[in-house]
Amino acid sequence: MSRYLRASVALASAFAGAVLCTAPAIAAPSGDPVAGDDRATAHADNVVAADCAELYPGSHDVTGDLTKTDDGTYLDITAVADGVEVVGVIVKGGPAYNRYDATDLGALPWLDLHSPNVSSGKAAAISHWFACGTGEPTTTTPSMPPSTPPSSSSSTPSSSVTTTTPTDSSAPASTTTTGPESSSAAVTTTTSADDIAPVAQDDDLASTGFDGGWLVMLAAGLLLAGGAVLLLMRSRARS
Repeated sequence: MSRYLRASVALASAFAGAVLCTAPAIAAPSGDPVAGDDRATAHADNVVAADCAELYPGSHDVTGDLTKTDDGTYLDITAVADGVEVVGVIVKGGPAYNRYDATDLGALPWLDLHSPNVSSGKAAAISHWFACGTGEPTTTTPSMPPSTPPSSSSSTPSSSVTTTTPTDSSAPASTTTTGPESSSAAVTTTTSADDIAPVAQDDDLASTGFDGGWLVMLAAGLLLAGGAVLLLMRSRARS
């Protein structure tokens, strides 16, 4: 019995030793994180946007200067603001992150960026991401075209006055006045010859050079003589 007991104890001790030796190996990570993207390198641990200066010396966070879409697993970057140059993009998910250097991404757009793969072989959900770069976005102020003063032909209404003087006093005189261009019709005024005021004359009769004063004196003398004769005849008749 003692021989079987000693054999059982020895077997149990060997099994316990094997378990103790293999337990750390089971608990330890199976290996380095897998990027799952030829454009990226996977790194264990965690980083944030404030680490840009360490990840890419001389850079800073330029995430806000990008045009991007993020569905929770995959990230697309389609444009970068003028004046900004991206040097790298970090996509974190699970216990590791993928580092995308701009030189490996090539020309925009940068599509399907993601975090390292999990044990299932698929990309982990994105916990956070950021971009590091240099420069500052530039803004341009549109120049205003120079103001052009209005031309005199368009700002000043034109007007024309046409006056026709009749050669015959019996024909009516016609006067046509055209107002500003905005007027829809011209105003026409017709004046007859009768409405024309006569020209003022110094004397009603034309001067002929004939002096009739002595005729007036002669007539007055004859009237006086006739009156005297008439009185003389009445005196004789009464006597």
